[in-house]
Formats: sequence, structure tokens, C-alpha cells
Amino acid sequence: MYVVDLSSESAFTHHNISEGSTPEVVPSHPTLSHITRYTITSRQASESSWIFFTSDPVTFKPLVMKVLRPYSDIRYNLSDVAERQRCQIEAFQQNRIFTPEVYIGLARLHNQPSSEDHILIGDTIHHPTLAGLEQGTDYALIMERLPDDRRLDQLLKGDEHAVQDFLYTLTSHIASLHTYRTLSLPKEESTYWGGYSKLQCKLEENLAFLALVLVKVNSSSVTGHIKHCHGDIKSLNLWIMPDSTDDRQQNLSVKLLDAIDFNPLFRNIDILSDFAMLVIDVWARTWPAMFACRMINNYLQLTQQDDTPARNIFEFYLVEKAIVAAAINILFDNQLGLGLRLLQLAQEHLEHLLHCWLYQPA
Repeated sequence: MYVVDLSSESAFTHHNISEGSTPEVVPSHPTLSHITRYTITSRQASESSWIFFTSDPVTFKPLVMKVLRPYSDIRYNLSDVAERQRCQIEAFQQNRIFTPEVYIGLARLHNQPSSEDHILIGDTIHHPTLAGLEQGTDYALIMERLPDDRRLDQLLKGDEHAVQDFLYTLTSHIASLHTYRTLSLPKEESTYWGGYSKLQCKLEENLAFLALVLVKVNSSSVTGHIKHCHGDIKSLNLWIMPDSTDDRQQNLSVKLLDAIDFNPLFRNIDILSDFAMLVIDVWARTWPAMFACRMINNYLQLTQQDDTPARNIFEFYLVEKAIVAAAINILFDNQLGLGLRLLQLAQEHLEHLLHCWLYQPA
């Protein structure tokens, strides 16, 4: 580790520090920022971001640092530094709603870590605002790293009893989140985001299909369940861990990460849509179907929506989420088997949906 006073004439970089040198702090005014070097132990890349795994050089606490890349597609445009700053601020603020203990803050980036074995960042800003960021520079989103073996996709590989317990805990957590912690939208906004035109726009952005049944979904906008949701609840974004406040380690704590931050179209949604993403993901990863079916029953009861209209709308959302998830797994995540399984589920739920809506009693 080393720390650098940005304003000092004696400031130094890694080029003139030997491997065996000890940590050093250059004397400076206490309010000035310093640069700290973090060794990168591993990394993951996507079209839009770099994820760097590292640890605090003093406490050795495992950390994750997310840096956005200059990239654009139909979902977002990150080609401009100012837009990347805005997205990082938005990501921090959105995720603090759901799992505040994991999201630490933003820190100014001082090197190009994608091509180096370390990442250089300034002081962590724990309450960042867009006005407080330095113009023309990228910032890293700093997060606590959670253990891989507690991520939901790994936990779903356990025995049937354990999986059922995990899913009950998770379903209860999401139901509570949707009931008490997600922000409700004003009536006009709720109608706007949950109405036919926005649902159609969203569906067209995903794959542009199912125009026939979209008219049926319009009734969802008056249910009062259009909220400011997470938008991407799936096993790769979920951890279920022993509660650190429980000395006997018998209670479980759910950590939900990586909320949608780039487009309100995908987060100002029906809470049934938010939950459907999780259900279809679990359905594709587990066998038999009873796990997912129990999740649906529990959630609808906990949120007081266990009726035929809600179940029909939820069936539509399962079809939509299955197709979107299949496209992501096949095109971007190189998970062909999982993607094909999701397409199979999309077909099954579409057939059930059409049967429910087209052949229901008059």
C-alpha cells in the first residue's frame, strides 16, 4: 500500500517505489485527497464495465470495485465521462435502498486498471453527489465483497430441504421489501409507468412480441403496485448469509445487489414483474417445479395478491422475464444450456397464459 498527496511536489507513483518498500504517507494538509494502491486479485469484464476484486491493504477486508467502460447500446450510452459519473451516482443511490451495508461509496480513479495489476483510487466518498465529483474523471463504485459460496446460484445446488428454507427466507424478504421499503410512485406516475404504452415500449426493447396479451396487462396500472423496484432480482445478484448480529448463526440475512440504475423503464415497474425475474431464474436452475411454485404461492399470500387476475398478470411477466433472461444468457453470458432452458419455460408459460386468457369462461 502507498498513499499519495496529490498537491505535494514530493508525490510519487508506483514507478519509483520498489516492491519491498513499506507503506508511506506523504505529509499534506489533512483535507487533501490521497491515492491508495489496491492489488487486483481477479477481474470480470462486460461490455459496459470492469469488476475488480481486491482487498483493503490495511484491514485486508475483501472489496469489489466497479468501473464503467465507454460503451453504448440501446439500453444506455456510457461514451461520455459525465454520463458515467451520473450512472455511478445513480447505481450507488439505488443500491443503498436495498442493501446499504454493502455499498460503501465512490472513489476517483487514478489509473487504467484494466491493463494493470492494481487499481489506484482517491479517498472514498461515502455520500457522493454529482456536484461533488471532479469533472472529466472516472470514479469507481466501492463495495464490500460477499463470499461466493453464499450466492444464490450456489445455494440452489444444495439438498432439497436447505433449498426450500433458503427460498422461503428469500421470498419473505422480497415480499417485505416490496411492501415496506420500495418507494411508491404517485398515482399519475404509476399509471404512466404501468400503463399499456410503457409496457409495450419495454417489451419492444426486450424482444418485441406478445402484442396480443399486452392489452390484458393494462389493468395492472390501477392496482397500486407500480413502484420504484430493484429491476434485476436474480440468483447472481443475491446472497443469503448468516446474520452477523445473531451469535448462534441461526438467522439468515439476504443481500440484494446490482439494482437497475440506467433506465427507469426497467425499475418503475409492477412488483409482480420484479418478483417474476427471480422466480423464472430459480425455475430454470432447480428441479422439480415445486420450488418456484411455492415461491409464487408464498409471495402472493404475503403481498395480499392471491387472486386470479394477479396470477394471470404474473404469468405474463414470467413469459417476458424468461425471454429476456434467455437472450442475456445466450448472447452475453455464454450460458447456452441455461438460455435454452429459459426459452423452454417461456414457451410453456406462454401456452398456459394464452389458455387462461383466450379460453376463460365468459
